[in-house]
Amino acid sequence: MNPDKLYIGVNYHPHDWPEGRWKIDIEMMKHAGFELVRLGHLAWDSYEPDNGVYTFEWFDQVMDLFAQAGIGVVLDISTRPAPVWVHEMCPGCRIHDKAGNEAPAVRRYMEDVSDPDYQHYALRFARVMVERYKNHPALFAFGLCNEQGAGHASYSADSLKRFKAWLKAKYGTIENLNKAWATQRWCRRLRSFDDVLMPVNSVEVGSPEAWLDMRRFFSDGVGQYIAKLAALVEELAPGVPHPSNHYSGHRELGFDLLKYSDSFVDYAAMGNYPSFVMDEKVQYTFTIMQERLNELDTPMWFLEFETGFNAIFSGPDGYVRMQAFLCMQHRLQLMLGWTWRTMLGGEEQFFHGMVGHDGLPTPVYHEYARIARDFRKLEKYAFPYLPKIEIAVAYNQESWWAQLYNPTQYATPYTQGILYAQKALFAQNRDYNIVDLRNMKKQYKLLLVPNHIVMEPAAAAAIRRFVEEGGTVLMTGYSAVVDQTSKAFDTPRPGLLSDVFGLRIAGFDRSGLPDRKGFIQSPERMITRNDKALRIKADYVERLELHEAQCYAMLDNGQCAVSVHRYGKGKAYYLAPEANAELFAWMIDHIADELQLIAPPAAPEGVQAREISPGQVFYVNTTNQPVCIPIPRAGYGILTEQRYDDMLVLSPYDGELLVNHVTNPEGPGVDSLIENEALL
Repeated sequence: MNPDKLYIGVNYHPHDWPEGRWKIDIEMMKHAGFELVRLGHLAWDSYEPDNGVYTFEWFDQVMDLFAQAGIGVVLDISTRPAPVWVHEMCPGCRIHDKAGNEAPAVRRYMEDVSDPDYQHYALRFARVMVERYKNHPALFAFGLCNEQGAGHASYSADSLKRFKAWLKAKYGTIENLNKAWATQRWCRRLRSFDDVLMPVNSVEVGSPEAWLDMRRFFSDGVGQYIAKLAALVEELAPGVPHPSNHYSGHRELGFDLLKYSDSFVDYAAMGNYPSFVMDEKVQYTFTIMQERLNELDTPMWFLEFETGFNAIFSGPDGYVRMQAFLCMQHRLQLMLGWTWRTMLGGEEQFFHGMVGHDGLPTPVYHEYARIARDFRKLEKYAFPYLPKIEIAVAYNQESWWAQLYNPTQYATPYTQGILYAQKALFAQNRDYNIVDLRNMKKQYKLLLVPNHIVMEPAAAAAIRRFVEEGGTVLMTGYSAVVDQTSKAFDTPRPGLLSDVFGLRIAGFDRSGLPDRKGFIQSPERMITRNDKALRIKADYVERLELHEAQCYAMLDNGQCAVSVHRYGKGKAYYLAPEANAELFAWMIDHIADELQLIAPPAAPEGVQAREISPGQVFYVNTTNQPVCIPIPRAGYGILTEQRYDDMLVLSPYDGELLVNHVTNPEGPGVDSLIENEALL
């Protein structure tokens, strides 16, 4: 793997197509300029159709053909979905609904990966596959299965037995568990761990404390299994990359990625399906990217990247290319289109690919071929882009779970609060990292903490230390509401941090009323500081009782909208409203100079811009209209191969790398830069 190269390719399912088609497809991939292919996912029983019966010979031919074509293989270790014979042999892995009834595996991802018997067969298969192909000349990387975290939580008797053991290991005594779960409420006191039940059933949901522990239990089952897969690859094939196209953010199951990331991630990876409209869903994708990276100094690998979509043949011309460019601004190094050929049958029968049902190229094939040509030009410059990061956004999966449990109290989804932080930074063309306050690895100037509902001691200590040592934190309403057990604090809020922020949350106002469809219609509120005003919509605003803190900005009703408190060498700002994109942007504008944040390149609305290296600015037009971009100095467009003096014009969904220097191949080293007089 070349760290200075950009890779493009596709997902391919040779077991879906006759052997005579393989060479045709590979030749078409080569013609498009593809250098990688992802194979193996979702196909366990094509290699092991029965217990211990292996039929790898057909796949040996596939690997050999790609090696001969010079196309590298990202080989997925396909331990999900489990074959029918695994379900027959492992009753403990079968999914059971909330009533305890078995749900037959009629679709993919209907196995409980935490079941020890399932893991026996899955890890045995993984070991055989890795041993067989670890030295194959086509191998580029092993993938740690597909979409771990997707599927269903299982409420089986086996799962309950493991849950009881998990609780006993965590709490030690039943007295500790009773205290953590507040079981004195409504006569739910437990006499022993044998009394533990799953805190959900077909009729009702239990307490928030028990619910949070249940989600942690399910999370640990998935996270620990992926860590075992990673450890197996590292043991048998040391040095071979092992990305994972997981689904940590799955609403029903999922897992706490930031807790487990260090145990299995070498190259952060994901699937990217941005649809074909630049809406909030697309913007949230970039937050997922940063979560996957988890402060890594490596680039981003997209093991799946949208081609067509379910029931959508292809998007607007150039849209996928634009998304690829946007992802390059967010550290993309590798993208593999999903999928090569539209399947003739199965659940994704009309999830359209680069090649249609008839085996002929679609417009998306030609768009990916164009992206491949662009990559060859752009990789000669400062890609993959690995920026210097000065801003962090705190993410906490447990706060999301707490919000899912009580959507009445936390009316704004937790992920929406994270999106608002991302939208503010996206609009300002600023880079950032998603961080886990329990394990923050790097130094930052600014930390955003949006709607951080659950505040455990380790997270609070990280914020305290960050501010003490000179950092600036912006924390919003809805933060530090409950402790690590999901019980409300019996000390002043923000819990564990009232001294850091120099205030007490004395209450809150909620004046938004639901419309006929149940959506909150938030009122407008005016925030002012000196002569600068901001109008926002906010349903939830906390009442700040200032102690050592000072009022930084006021609400139009005379209450404090934003407080500031110097603590140690740094400053702690508390934003009374729940997370809000406009307020975040307004605050960053106010304090950017004081913090000496790197000034991003200027760009009109709808254009993302990054200075990927001194004198190299990459512009992406995210709109469906032409855009004129004033440029501060003349430059040369790498993609268009033409000079621009004072204005760059980008077509809809277009991008351009503008440079005003080039690498000097005859200088003292490849990093020496000179002005390119011939071009400029």
